[in-house]
Amino acid sequence: MNILNVVQSQYLAALKMLKEAIVKCPPSVWDAPQDKDKFWYKAQHALYWAHRNLQATDKHFVPWKGHRKPDGRVPISKEDLLEYLAFIEKRVADRNTAADFAEPRSQGLRFDRLEVAIASIRHIQQHTGELYERLGSREGTRLSWTEYVHRKQT
Repeated sequence: MNILNVVQSQYLAALKMLKEAIVKCPPSVWDAPQDKDKFWYKAQHALYWAHRNLQATDKHFVPWKGHRKPDGRVPISKEDLLEYLAFIEKRVADRNTAADFAEPRSQGLRFDRLEVAIASIRHIQQHTGELYERLGSREGTRLSWTEYVHRKQT
């Protein structure tokens, strides 16, 4: 078993499902006034932490060029979130060795890198599931399950 390929595949599968939710979300759900946590906010939150968890340590975190701290009042556009998602997909796909995910605990992290990767994937899926439920119950939107995504070999 190649840990690198498995972790990359599951990261990319989780991100693909989140992407589908973002793409299929209508404006009426994107920033629905009745939602405490807006659709766009949950999607941004999942992406931000996916990005942050891909860093070696918190000390080395460099925010994405389009990052702005959401204030809950001004929605982030689908286009911006899809660009951020593509940026994160590239970071995942650019991992070249299993050590990128399985190295020992770095200073400032509570878990080994592999455990951080698995927790990050679970976090993406938790929020993606919430967004899928919102789209399904309000709009009847049918969304897909992605079992795995194989990265392109270079």
